[in-house]
Amino acid sequence: MNKLMFRYFSLLLLAFLMVCLGTNAEPIYTDGVVAIVGGEPILQSDIMQEILPKLQENGTAAMSDAGEDPMEPLFKEALEQAIEHFILYKEAKKAGVEISDADVEKQITEIRKQYDSTESFQKALDAAGFTVRDFRDRMRRQMMAMSVGMAKRREFEKEAVVSENDLRQYYEESAAKYEFPAQYRVRRIFLSSGGGTGDKDALRERLASLRAEIEGGADFEELARKNSQGPEANEGGMMGWTKPEDLVEPLGSAIQALQPGQMSEVLETEFGVHLLRVEEFQEAGSKPFNEVRTELEPLVRNKIAGLRYRQWMGTLRKRNNVKLLI
Repeated sequence: MNKLMFRYFSLLLLAFLMVCLGTNAEPIYTDGVVAIVGGEPILQSDIMQEILPKLQENGTAAMSDAGEDPMEPLFKEALEQAIEHFILYKEAKKAGVEISDADVEKQITEIRKQYDSTESFQKALDAAGFTVRDFRDRMRRQMMAMSVGMAKRREFEKEAVVSENDLRQYYEESAAKYEFPAQYRVRRIFLSSGGGTGDKDALRERLASLRAEIEGGADFEELARKNSQGPEANEGGMMGWTKPEDLVEPLGSAIQALQPGQMSEVLETEFGVHLLRVEEFQEAGSKPFNEVRTELEPLVRNKIAGLRYRQWMGTLRKRNNVKLLI
């Protein structure tokens, strides 16, 4: 079984248990049948068990600003997920999928580790309305469902045929993702003011002296290694590629006014004094198609697989005669 799948369901079930334990009260709701799948009911209580953690996290007891009940979209999403899991569980049973007792116990053991003691874990189960057997069965069913779902997605990914046109279309549709802003490759000599308590006049004079040495032919990198107190000192003051908006003022504005090879004046911030030199400049632009082509293929393959998976689930929903009763 996939480790990511195990972790997802472990956390999902754990979240519900922890919410119930933290509130010191059992959830209050009116039970009823909200959907019928293959002639079998899905209860409102089943759905509430899934969405209570989200309600607790988001503090959605009150109405939203728009006056809408915040529970409604969560309930609908959880209901659709429950229907899918129910269908996949039935497919897993038909396919003879088995989850070993050892795998189930492994996940339960991981969940138990979140509690101080076996007693506190049992208290959480009681608050959630689970027996250990209920909890184990629920875990097994969900693991079986996810096993089938993930296997089907992998099958669709392997079968997907990705054409050059598919890649180019995806690239064009995702153009913004591959855009980059103007950036500068910068070196720095930095003298710290010790959190604002140092003598900045003396620091400015010292850095101005170093600037004069560089103008006289001294090597910027060497002086940075010997004098800079920045984390990049050992690399000759190389800060790497950076964007003006990533730097505090007046550093950001200073590099925008410099051409490659030019130095700034001595600049002061609350942290100390700085001397910057722009090494290279790269204008804003987009990564070309050929540069990102190799990373596009798995994305397109996953997109095609996702579409086929939804079509497959749509067929299963029809076959199982899904009826929503809300």
